Amino acid sequence: MTSLGSVRDAPRDTIVLTATFRAPLTPTLVVRDEGTRIQQYMCALVAWGGTRRVRRIIFGENSHTRFDFSRIVGYLEAAGKEVELLIFDGNEGSPRFGKGFGEGEILERVYRHSKLLRQTDAFYKVTGRLFVRNFDAVSDATQSQHAFRRKYGKPGNPSKIDTTFFKCGLDLFERRLLDAYREIDDAKRMFIEHMYFNRLSETDAGEFSLRPELVGQQASTGKVYGAYDEEVVRTATAMSTGNSRV
Repeated sequence: MTSLGSVRDAPRDTIVLTATFRAPLTPTLVVRDEGTRIQQYMCALVAWGGTRRVRRIIFGENSHTRFDFSRIVGYLEAAGKEVELLIFDGNEGSPRFGKGFGEGEILERVYRHSKLLRQTDAFYKVTGRLFVRNFDAVSDATQSQHAFRRKYGKPGNPSKIDTTFFKCGLDLFERRLLDAYREIDDAKRMFIEHMYFNRLSETDAGEFSLRPELVGQQASTGKVYGAYDEEVVRTATAMSTGNSRV
């Protein structure tokens, strides 16, 4: 017989990770080396495997990598996760419009083609090299389908949504955010964060009641939010070492 406690504690969330293994021409990137980027993606995946609330992991990669994911997928499945990889060649717009364009393209690909996404009404999106250390507590505290982190700009500066991590229902994503990336142009300082804020301004989409504690490094500025645990790094290195890629 299943106890009430085990039902409450059952993993239930869907996480969408966006990734670009090779980004030689994307502007304004500090973390550009492919090997470093792969190591960071593996660290994030290993860390997400240890969460209680995550059931489904969807990994979208848009540089058509030849990386062998069999070891990391096996690791995550052994941890009780359902895993879906969507690997495609679609990063052509990023050198012209910026990294947000490529990320938006990945999310559209996931929305239109993911089988796991259709098994849920809402998903958490996270930049693929990052992990939320207190995710289980954040998920426990987030009852609504939508949760974002807003940053309100000072006079003369536009407000924005932090797109590194958010929660969104499929209906709202389709209506408001799915094609927002098509309006961005980094050269004109029209970033995806601004487009998201504008498109959500007339909705009732709320904010996280508990502040997410990010782990990992931001590729565009090099900012380190927090360090991965040593065991996570060791496991991720084992997943990457000797992996052939073209």
